[in-house]
Amino acid sequence: MFFLDAFLKGLHKQGDDDAIDRLNYYWTPMLLVIFALTLSAKQYVGQPIQCWIPAQFTGAWEQYSENYCFVQNTYFISPDKYIPDSEVDREAAEIGYYQWVPFILGLQAILFYLPSLFWRLMNFNSGVALKKMLYGAKKADRVDEKARHEAAKATGAHLYESLTLQSRFAKYSSSFTYGGSYLSYLYLFVKFLYFVQIIFQFIILNNFLGTSYTFWGLGILSDILNGREWEESGHFPRVTMCDFEVRVLGNKHRHTVQCVLMINMFNEKVYVFLWFWLVIVGVATFLNLLNWCRKLLFSSARKAHIKAYLQVEDNVSDDSRSAQVLDKFVGYKLKSDGVFITHLIDNNGGSVFSHDVIVDMWSRFLNEEESRSQKKPGEFDENFS
Repeated sequence: MFFLDAFLKGLHKQGDDDAIDRLNYYWTPMLLVIFALTLSAKQYVGQPIQCWIPAQFTGAWEQYSENYCFVQNTYFISPDKYIPDSEVDREAAEIGYYQWVPFILGLQAILFYLPSLFWRLMNFNSGVALKKMLYGAKKADRVDEKARHEAAKATGAHLYESLTLQSRFAKYSSSFTYGGSYLSYLYLFVKFLYFVQIIFQFIILNNFLGTSYTFWGLGILSDILNGREWEESGHFPRVTMCDFEVRVLGNKHRHTVQCVLMINMFNEKVYVFLWFWLVIVGVATFLNLLNWCRKLLFSSARKAHIKAYLQVEDNVSDDSRSAQVLDKFVGYKLKSDGVFITHLIDNNGGSVFSHDVIVDMWSRFLNEEESRSQKKPGEFDENFS
């Protein structure tokens, strides 16, 4: 399981997202990898299975039978029923998941990380140094007030110039990346990917465990609360049967032994916890997706967000002239991507730093508007022509 150990060491918070993203790509994979490493240690270092063997078996035969049964699958027959004579019936009752638990948990951890990787590969095309900018915002939150104001001015200048360049490139390019909403739609798509892959995780879990319950975690919890043990339900059975053949003097001798799957005691707890963890992450991700859709897809929400920061120090009033200028600032200068980046700055650098950045860009916009109004009629305006 070396690759899981390497994957765990490579996990770290990125800083260009929000808390729910980190719950998906950082905390959940970390939890899954820890479970996978713990269970693999129990399987390959401990003693995951023990079998009751015939008296004539030597110590080597006992070790062979236990290794064979662990690798080749065991099958579950309820203690109050006879073992079926048909090999087909025995194969139908086989339990084959327990050997693969660490690998499947590792695969699930990687799946949780993939949307985050996609976000980082694709947001680079926007022309905005998003990660570098947000790293500066997060770092500035730990310095003194003067340094924070300087960092906010630098961030505001970089963001303002980047948005201006985007507007200019949009005139000469049909690329969607310069339309002013590329980052917003990309981020919403990544949020959607997080939610879809959580649903996919439930499908993996149900099919991997071979359960008859649609809502597996609720079914197992109901069994526990009602006192219905594994002997009745067959979920994560501790005692199973195993068939194997041994050649002695050229003849095949078939043996059926009873085995104790101690590893299933741990598997049950891990997967019950994991199921409810996925429910919590799924609900949080879905609500977070709806919240981001509201903040980015509705112009009134975008305007309200910027206006709230500008009104803190009375940088904008409620008269019609100010409302027109604010509409132009939000709708034509910041656009959806600019507002989205201010939200990320708020999430990673704090509200105070975000306020300073927005006020700096607002001042630059007002100066730009003033200089434009002083131009003679007919002069070319390269920004808004």
